[in-house]
Amino acid sequence: MSNDAPAGETIADDEDHWPAFDITPKAYEEAVAAIAKSMNLDIVGWQVQHLESIEAPDGVYIMDVTARFQLAGMDFLILFECKRHKTRVKRSDVQVLHTKLQSIGAHKGVVVSAAGFQRGALEFAEMHGIACVRLVDNAWNYLTRHTKTTNPPALTGSFTGYAITPDVEEDYDFAILTGNTDNSRAALVPPG
Repeated sequence: MSNDAPAGETIADDEDHWPAFDITPKAYEEAVAAIAKSMNLDIVGWQVQHLESIEAPDGVYIMDVTARFQLAGMDFLILFECKRHKTRVKRSDVQVLHTKLQSIGAHKGVVVSAAGFQRGALEFAEMHGIACVRLVDNAWNYLTRHTKTTNPPALTGSFTGYAITPDVEEDYDFAILTGNTDNSRAALVPPG
């Protein structure tokens, strides 16, 4: 698989093919719901619903599949978008789910595709913690699950911060401290 394709462009993949099964989009959504129901782990109240109507501040959304549960006494909501397309899922499809997640206040989004995902869709999904899953011939394969782990900033040996000092007008001055002794002294010790 080539990693040089620009965002939005499909990536050639010998293993990628149109699913061998011939089902309607509704049947595909129901298959996703059935697999989600079978994932009942050590959580409380695992409930999966197909075509749930969810009211949000900006309107009502009809979600392909939802899963609700409680863990550690907290309520969680997962939104599933089912894409039984002949072409790979585009970045814009993942962006739409991201907008729904924000509007509804859901905790996780999952895009399930029969034909795979364009590179831009996978990059956006990974950046925003959206799971991308291939469901072909009842095989559930994760392409992304969560955001990339970020590295902490490198230590440079100098401190960058700020100082708040009172001034003569009984107000406050703000100064940026860069770790440079001249800068720090000027900010903290009044001239004169």
